[in-house]
Amino acid sequence: MTSSRKIVSLDTALSAVQDGMTLGIGGWIFHGQPMALVRGLIRKGVRDLTLVPSPGSVAPDILIGAGCAKATACVFISFEHLGLAPNFRRAAQAGHVKVMEMDGPGIAGGLRAGACDLPYGLIPDLGTDLPRVNPEGYRRARIQEGGRPLLEVPAIKPDVVFLHGQQADEEGNIQYFGAAYFDLLMAQAARHVICSVDRIVPSSTVRQSARLTKIPSAFVDAVVVAPYGAHPGASSGLYEQDEAHLKAYVTASRDQKSFDGYLAEHVHGANGEQTYLDHIGAGTLASLSSGTSKP
Repeated sequence: MTSSRKIVSLDTALSAVQDGMTLGIGGWIFHGQPMALVRGLIRKGVRDLTLVPSPGSVAPDILIGAGCAKATACVFISFEHLGLAPNFRRAAQAGHVKVMEMDGPGIAGGLRAGACDLPYGLIPDLGTDLPRVNPEGYRRARIQEGGRPLLEVPAIKPDVVFLHGQQADEEGNIQYFGAAYFDLLMAQAARHVICSVDRIVPSSTVRQSARLTKIPSAFVDAVVVAPYGAHPGASSGLYEQDEAHLKAYVTASRDQKSFDGYLAEHVHGANGEQTYLDHIGAGTLASLSSGTSKP
């Protein structure tokens, strides 16, 4: 894809995602969750996805609650101080979603192997029972060298990865005002990378602050301009997480009928993301932005 065509509409970007794919999701808990992309995917009606999220919250949880996922390989999906991820928990307990338990080194090792086009990665054996719980994801390394026992984890190569950064230029260089977490590793391992950003800036701005470019254009296939695209999560330096909305989400997720009502109100709007932002309200969005400042 040429650089001039990397900035595309949400619908155009999401046309790359098909039923049955493996979808990586960047961010970390309530930070940098690619929510505009996720909501668009739910509206598209994609099914049978295998999710590989960084330690996340609302992004994987809403996809599971909307019936888009059949499995997830994850470290954890949690709402931290607001409790367990309600849709994930309900689906896992009912057996509607296959859960492949991983830890941070396992996810990172698998992504590194995927990025290097290797069949598996080597990680230290930390003495957990993950090889017993998830024998497909961990096995004793066939070659043991050094003083620490080693495990093999299979390569993780998502078909598509969703990421959210704060800004990008016309070339598709993605800048982060805070930590990038596993995002670069996911971009390196994935076959197709879609990034949402809160705004587009000139390439001269990117060059002046080159240290903020965490995902270079070479790794990016499509950029979607999505102001407040991480809401109800936070976007570093631009806006904080929406605690009131997150609490309302958890309450609405108490059962499937109630959650379907949340989806009808907040996701399946006639005009997509603009309807969502209008519903949240300009005053609320402005209040989340007050007190934040870019680096």
